[in-house]
Amino acid sequence: MADHQHDHNHDHEHEFDEEVILLEDEDGNEHRFVLGDVIEVEGKSYAVLLPIDEDIEEGVIFRIEGEEGDDYVLADIESDEEWQKVVDAYNAYMDEEDDEEES
Repeated sequence: MADHQHDHNHDHEHEFDEEVILLEDEDGNEHRFVLGDVIEVEGKSYAVLLPIDEDIEEGVIFRIEGEEGDDYVLADIESDEEWQKVVDAYNAYMDEEDDEEES
């Protein structure tokens, strides 16, 4: 899994026919995620992965570096500045989604 986890608590329900993404943490434990969203920030794409295992409460975000066939090539976000921009953009996106649902 990424060197760090990212705080994104969500109440999403997922269909189990979605493609499951397995990520391994630093202890060698595998955790299951699904692709929640893809967001664009300053011309770069980011994949927001949401956990489907009950023991994980936080989502993770990776920069999309390209594609191999039908799969994304994901990379860790290493810069705190880049990370903050992505988190801010994602939070704004989620606020817009919540506003639309309330309308």
